[in-house]
Amino acid sequence: MRLKEEQEITEVAEALAHFEGFLRRRGLKVTKTRLLIAERALSMPGHFSATELWGALREQGASVATVYRTLELLAEAGLVRRCILAGTSGAIYEPYLGRRRHHGHLVCRNCGRVIEFRSQDLEEGLRRTAEAHGFCLEEAVIQGIGLCRQCRESLG
Repeated sequence: MRLKEEQEITEVAEALAHFEGFLRRRGLKVTKTRLLIAERALSMPGHFSATELWGALREQGASVATVYRTLELLAEAGLVRRCILAGTSGAIYEPYLGRRRHHGHLVCRNCGRVIEFRSQDLEEGLRRTAEAHGFCLEEAVIQGIGLCRQCRESLG
């Protein structure tokens, strides 16, 4: 097994332990279904909708309502991030483990493709702007809307 895969497995295991503690502190049941949903959500390679996650878990008996409720609990626990991206319908989610914190999204208004990006220049500019206004920046959401390469090429 490669080192990166081992790190991801470790991150997911630690996140699941955190989620179990979160549920217990809230007085909620730690069920097999909640843990299954959490494990799959935290292992997703990128952005996903609740219905996509439910589709991946349907054969294991997870209901769509349980998937939505568990995603909200995962968001409250700080383990997934619920994103509303301009130009898309509905929310999408992404694992919010340490590796995904500071990034932006480019959203294709034609096909809905979401491209993640990182930019030190943008992060530094936001930090400087926040400081200049005496603002303590905790998180920034950066989105660009336009056409991806494939859609631009197909539209000629």
